[in-house]
Amino acid sequence: MNTDNILNALEQSEAKRHNFLEAWKQGVERLGPELFGPKTPEAARVKSDLKPLREKIDVAFVACSGGEKQLLSAMVSFFDPEWGEDLAARTEDEKCICGLTFNMDHAEIDILCTLLRNYEGWE
Repeated sequence: MNTDNILNALEQSEAKRHNFLEAWKQGVERLGPELFGPKTPEAARVKSDLKPLREKIDVAFVACSGGEKQLLSAMVSFFDPEWGEDLAARTEDEKCICGLTFNMDHAEIDILCTLLRNYEGWE
């Protein structure tokens, strides 16, 4: 196991779970709370309270702007990597990290960075 992976495992904590959930809620609010559930961002206490809802997201995805599509596919990837990959394939960007974030604004990039830094897996 590489040193960064060991350090990341050692850093897993309640603070990371809190930071991830807060960034997740920001993303949910930005993209539309109706796309996640079963709870609302206000009522959610754990990330599983705000799972991506496949049917609603698949319908809404076509109407999203470029940055919204990129953030939505990234957020879905935390929950279900294969589904997130399928959504990313439906974007019109280069399929690399730079291309997949090119249309995001600063707030969307901040949300994604916080999610990446604090992700501990999806139970």
